[in-house]
Amino acid sequence: MDRKSFLKNSLVATGSLLLGGAAIYRFLNDKEPAENPLPRTIEKIHQGDMKKILVIMSAGTKLGNTDRLTDAYIKGLVERGHSVTKVYLGSMRIEGCRGCGVCQRLARQCAVRDGMQDIYPLFAECDTVVMASPLYFWTITAQLKSFIDRLYAISVDDKYPQKDSVLLMTAGDDNDTTFEQPKRYFRLLNQALGWNEVGIYCAGGCTGCEKLARQIDKEHLENAYKLGLEL
Repeated sequence: MDRKSFLKNSLVATGSLLLGGAAIYRFLNDKEPAENPLPRTIEKIHQGDMKKILVIMSAGTKLGNTDRLTDAYIKGLVERGHSVTKVYLGSMRIEGCRGCGVCQRLARQCAVRDGMQDIYPLFAECDTVVMASPLYFWTITAQLKSFIDRLYAISVDDKYPQKDSVLLMTAGDDNDTTFEQPKRYFRLLNQALGWNEVGIYCAGGCTGCEKLARQIDKEHLENAYKLGLEL
């Protein structure tokens, strides 16, 4: 028996007493997350002759309310002749910024190797970034916030590439203050990064995961579609 097999068998024999059979099996068979990331989902939806639009859909559920609102907006973009690429953050491994500062010292490259490495080139070439999110605890999703934080890696002297920006959101509540916090943050973000806000659409009164079926009013979908036509 070679040394590797001996160590593995010994680990199974002794470790199972401490961890249990199921735990030790996972330990031996699980791969390093960096080697086996979550499925990356990037869709090249349309190639047009006008603007290049990067749509960041941060909801964890495909075909849910936020995704449907986003697709309604994309329908308008496509009819206008824009190029559209859609990214599903919920299907990617996107870590938060570590604050290590490596990006500012070494060639503006992020030290964290994950799904953002696929997004950076798409972001660099787009004219407009569309950020779509459900309302989680009165603001945008953690996935979308991580995407925004990780843009620090491409900043130069705290300056960022010029972009137009759009915010699309859904929520179960439908009060005057439901979207107050994310809208305020979005506008502050545009001011800080030097971006140009070209659209906000917030759809309240949607049925979420608490019910058997997710529902969004067709009026919201029609309004999002019209907003896409206006870009």
